[in-house]
Amino acid sequence: MIIGDTTTQTLVQALRGIEAQQQAHQQNIANVETPGYKAQRVSFEDSLRRAVETGRPEGATISATTTTDATRIDGNNVRLDREVTMLAESALKQQLVTEALNAQYRLIRTAISR
Repeated sequence: MIIGDTTTQTLVQALRGIEAQQQAHQQNIANVETPGYKAQRVSFEDSLRRAVETGRPEGATISATTTTDATRIDGNNVRLDREVTMLAESALKQQLVTEALNAQYRLIRTAISR
């Protein structure tokens, strides 16, 4: 990464984690009618928090797990209402982090131009 400050690295890692969450929700929604399909969850926040505390946000990891939620009679455990809500929440998080990253780049551009 060209710009190596901790804030920028943290925001970039957050975007990567949010993207992985969105992909999991989209995959879950696409498989809502697939017999035996188990919903996936992606987590990265705790890992990112620990990585930031150590000063190395680029060391954050993204992990995906299969949920153990109750299944329907066909063995599928995707709840469409939950997935749509979580996908919308992820989109809002993505927008917020993107705006923060853009503000960070504006600060850098201002500093360079002076």
